[in-house]
This record gives sequence, C-alpha cells and structure tokens, in this order.
Amino acid sequence: MAQVKSICSLFRGFALGLCLFSTSQPFSASAEERESLRYTRTVLAIKNSELAVVNIEGNKPATTTASARSDAPQVNGMGAGVIVDPRGYILTNQHVVQDVGRIEVTLHDGRQFVGSLIARDSETDLAIVKVDTRSQALPSIDCGTSADLMRGEPVIAIGNPFGYHHTVTEGIISALHRDIPVNGIQEYRDLIQTDASINPGNSGGPLLNADGNMIGINAAVRIGAQGIGFAIPIDRATNVAADMLIESRRHVFASPIQTKLVFRDNQTRVEVTESSASDIVVGDVITKVGGLPIRNRLDYELALVEEGSGDSLELEVLRHGQQNVALLRLEPAQTRAQLTSSNTAADQLYRTLGLRLEPADPAEVKRIDGNYDGGLRVTGVRTRSPAAVAQIQNGDILVALMEWQTANWKDLSWVMKSNEMRSAGNAKFYIMRNNAVFFGTMDMSHINVR
Repeated sequence: MAQVKSICSLFRGFALGLCLFSTSQPFSASAEERESLRYTRTVLAIKNSELAVVNIEGNKPATTTASARSDAPQVNGMGAGVIVDPRGYILTNQHVVQDVGRIEVTLHDGRQFVGSLIARDSETDLAIVKVDTRSQALPSIDCGTSADLMRGEPVIAIGNPFGYHHTVTEGIISALHRDIPVNGIQEYRDLIQTDASINPGNSGGPLLNADGNMIGINAAVRIGAQGIGFAIPIDRATNVAADMLIESRRHVFASPIQTKLVFRDNQTRVEVTESSASDIVVGDVITKVGGLPIRNRLDYELALVEEGSGDSLELEVLRHGQQNVALLRLEPAQTRAQLTSSNTAADQLYRTLGLRLEPADPAEVKRIDGNYDGGLRVTGVRTRSPAAVAQIQNGDILVALMEWQTANWKDLSWVMKSNEMRSAGNAKFYIMRNNAVFFGTMDMSHINVR
C-alpha cells in the first residue's frame, strides 16, 4: 500500500459511537498479610481472583478429522471459565464448550451446576455460559485492561491443566499482538504471549496481572514448545462478549444508546457515542447502571441482560466533569421480519469484505489527519477474505471507502448500499496506521454486494 498525506473531496461524517473505561484497583490486604513475607503480591493476587475461576467438563463426540500440524497451537477439550457476573454468567473459550451436550460447571468450593450456552463467537473463540444459582450471588472476577500491558510485567495463569483443578502458574508477558495459526483456515489474532505455563485444560481461564485483575483469557498452547502460551486480551474479550449479549437479546429489547471501549488518561471508560434517549447525550461517560459500577462494555450489557422491553434503569453519567443521573428506557425489539430485512452494515461488511469494526475515537483520527471526521477501527479480519488479502490489520482505522468517508456506521452503511460499491471490481480504501494515512484496493470481483 502506498502512503498518502491528505485526501480531499470526501464527504463529511456524522456522529460516533460509545466508550468504556476501567481502572485496576490495588489489593486491600489485612494487617497480618501486610506484615508476613509469605503474603507476596502473587499470593494476594491469587486470593483475590481464584474464587471466580470454574472448571468446565462435558462429553464431546470424537472427531474424525485429521489432527492439526504438530507445530501449531492446539485447543484442547474441557477447560476453565471465569465468572464475570455474580448471577452466574461465565466467560470461556468457545472450543471448551463446542459440541458439548451437557456443560458441567464446578465452582471453587466444589458445588456443581449444569451450564447453558448463552452465546458464542467462533471468530474470537469466546463463549458465554450461564449457571442457575437460585439467586445466590457468586464471586466474580475483577477485570483490568489490556491497553497498557508491558513486555516483562508479571502475570499469573489459573486453570485446570490435565484435570488438575485450580492450578496456578506464574511468568511474564513475553510479547504482545501475536497472530497465531490454529489450522489451515483459522488463526488467533492479536494475542498476548506469556511464559507462564499454559497447558491443555487452561483454556478459558484467566491471565492475571500483579494486582489480581484479569487482563486476558488463556486460549492456546504450542505443542512441543516450552514457556510459550497465548491469551486473548481482556479489552477485546469483553468487547466481543458485550456484542454477543446484544445479539442474544436483540429479539427481547433494544437499547437507545451505543457504547465503545476506549483507553484514555491511563484508564478505560464507557462513553456514549450514539443516543436516542432524551436525557443521555453523546459524550456522557457511564459510571453506574442501577447502582452497579461500569468498568467495560461487558459490565454495561450485563446490567441490561435480564431486563425487558419497556423497563427503565437509572444511570449515573459523567458529563463535562459533573456527575448526573439519567433514565434509560429499553425500547421494543424489532420483529424477526424487520431484523431479517434490515441487513446491517456490520453484517454485510463481515460477509463481503471480512472485516469486524468498532467506532474509533474521533479525536484520535483528527489528530492524525484533520481531513477526517472519524473512522472505524479494525477488531477482526477473516482469514483469506478480501480485507486479509489487501493486508488490512487489527488496529487499523478505516477512514474512507470508495472515496467516501467512513466516520461512523451510518456513513459505512450508505457506502455499502451505493451503486458504485455494487458495481465495483475493486474497492479503494483508506486506513490510518502508525499515525499515517495509507490507501489500497480490495478485490470485489467475486463478491455480491446487495
């Protein structure tokens, strides 16, 4: 792709999406723990988190497909999961629960439940499982952020390797932004690499920082290698999990606002980017929903997940430095017929070009090039798709397509429905990468854009 300094003659964009912010809190150790040399940060981190780690088991049919290459990362049967909500919502890997007839969940205290698969995403290998605890609250994990991770910082993995429940290992972050092939047609993207021992059965368990906050979901190991394991960054995992919850309740109700996770001033925030609610405006930072603190998009969607159409929730929002109380009324869901006929820009883009996107911070876009009003950040690229062939990468910001700006979903939807896009043999695109603007083309000759 060739670099360009500025682009003219592009349409101006519209308003943007939503953001989330989350801070890592230090431990609160007892006097005895502070005085004893035995209570290291590792010990305290484990004590802070292990009650939220579960064991997941079940029966899978034997596969008849050929095994993966011996040098590729392997995903392995049953494993672990992490309680992300006291009502029994558990985040794990999809491959841990895929094709399982009965999902058996064992808590840290030995209690056993049968889990229900709520949602899954094969692209990121993530799934959400729910256990019914009969209104008894469960211990949940503290989520940190993966936006400020450093190579060399200490991390801790908890899981069930080879069936040894709640095994703990320690290491460092060895590398960031690793793309790892799983087989000939799929790969994990943008992973954390660690030398904390991760073995078959660790999948779905947490990767913790030294404060005991979850900064990743353990996902893969490399067969035949020692000290090489991989985890899905927590910011990406919680974003995907939030999207899965939105999809799972789309026939129940709709939220009048949208959110997006960003990292600014060393913290994450949930910031409103689109709103049809009367007393919630774009730019509001959501700090609480129904009295519950909001640290990321998953927190926000979990606060809504068991509500119904017509219900109202009280939100606390930060607006221009002042704390405000707002009312969020959940809207009736679209009918199945409406949903079937309303082919969204996000669905169409993934089907045709192989891209998953989320709104980028418009201030960041304008800082790089003032000609653009905003953009859509790449969060996933389907293997062998037109976008992958064109070398578009995770983290790129799509700012224009077919010579029109793509400042937000409304812009992109218009472009995807345009006559130029329908008849294009090649689609010209502009992206921001490493504080510069680049352009390239995607082959559309074998794609039907409708």
